[in-house]
Amino acid sequence: MPALSSLSQRLSGIASNRLTIPLLCVGAFLLRVIVAFAAPDHFWSYTSYYFLANTLAHGGGYCMEPGRLCAFFPPVFPTVVAAAVLVGHVKAGVGVLASLAGTGTVWLTWRMGKLLFSPVTGLLAAAYAALYPYYVWHDSVLQENATLAFVVALSIWLMLRLQRSQSRILAMVTGMMLAIAVLTKANLSAYLPLALLWTAFALPGTWRKRAQVVLSLTFGMTLLLVPWFVRTWRITGAPIIYSNGGFSLWTANHRLTFDYFPQRSIDAAQEAEWLDVPPAERHEMYELGDPQFIRETQWFWNRGMAFIRANPTLTARRAVYKIWIAFSPAFSPAQGIAFQSVYLISYLPLFVLAPLGMWRSRRAWRLHGCIYLLFTSFAVSCAVFWGHTSHRMYLEPYLMIFAASTLSGRTNDCDSANAFR
Repeated sequence: MPALSSLSQRLSGIASNRLTIPLLCVGAFLLRVIVAFAAPDHFWSYTSYYFLANTLAHGGGYCMEPGRLCAFFPPVFPTVVAAAVLVGHVKAGVGVLASLAGTGTVWLTWRMGKLLFSPVTGLLAAAYAALYPYYVWHDSVLQENATLAFVVALSIWLMLRLQRSQSRILAMVTGMMLAIAVLTKANLSAYLPLALLWTAFALPGTWRKRAQVVLSLTFGMTLLLVPWFVRTWRITGAPIIYSNGGFSLWTANHRLTFDYFPQRSIDAAQEAEWLDVPPAERHEMYELGDPQFIRETQWFWNRGMAFIRANPTLTARRAVYKIWIAFSPAFSPAQGIAFQSVYLISYLPLFVLAPLGMWRSRRAWRLHGCIYLLFTSFAVSCAVFWGHTSHRMYLEPYLMIFAASTLSGRTNDCDSANAFR
């Protein structure tokens, strides 16, 4: 016990040093950049982002090619990649920008851990985020995960700040950041109504004050989402975030889905599932001929929903299993033994300790509710569609914070109304 007390005092001293977090962030950035340039080439993990960004950088708009598939992805990450295309060094540009986003996530993990529990909790969680092998390895690849983790972390930090100050300006900025999160990854749209619900019922103050905050939050969301909806409506004929939702629903809800997923990427199932469609029906889909894929995505959506309605029990069982896959210590899609071992060793402490931290701080459920609802929206998305391990990356800062609270012995048992006194 004296040794633990001494360690706690040392950690408190380190956490209170003004240089600790800046040095940790610099180290996190350098580590990511080194891996981006020196590690085996796994950068081109999702080339579709490059094709869209290349079209954007050369004046063709947010389209996979000029005039076609102009709502295939939400706009935020393609804009990041387009900036790298304009620089002339895509891999270097994305590597640096994504490493900066990963470093920003480290900083925000510290801020949120400190805000929710203690400086020591924030330090431990940020250190974990800085060194977490999967973050270091994956933050600089051609995929939106590092950008998304940063944008979501900034959104959650702003929501937590609303507990202290129900400023309408702050609420509007928070709403704008939540909209940016949705425009980075469309499945975050499921979180927006939950965020408004949490704001309406969990914030301190009168109902009138909370209503003002909710309206400001909604205004901030609308300010950024409506222009994108107007743009997609004008170009594609439908006010959508992205045009691939129906295809994703069908791919994830098909009799052959689990012949491939989760051991292999769900993308591997697409060819077999398509060949399973009767030739006459495939011809029907080809005849739709929509360059923006809107009619096609509705066609796939209807088929996916038909499978769900025809197999409700199977769909429910699969939904539970999909959620387990997304949070499981087993990496999905399956990797080699060395990769899987490193991942298991680094993720298992979060898998075990984070639920303990949530339970020990359960009396602060109002304060933590915006985080719990973020987990809920992710679980719903996985149940309806799917979730590989990489899709969970934007949740891991909060797992790190709750795990760190268990190690530091801090349990924020105060009510959210006085959490920041």
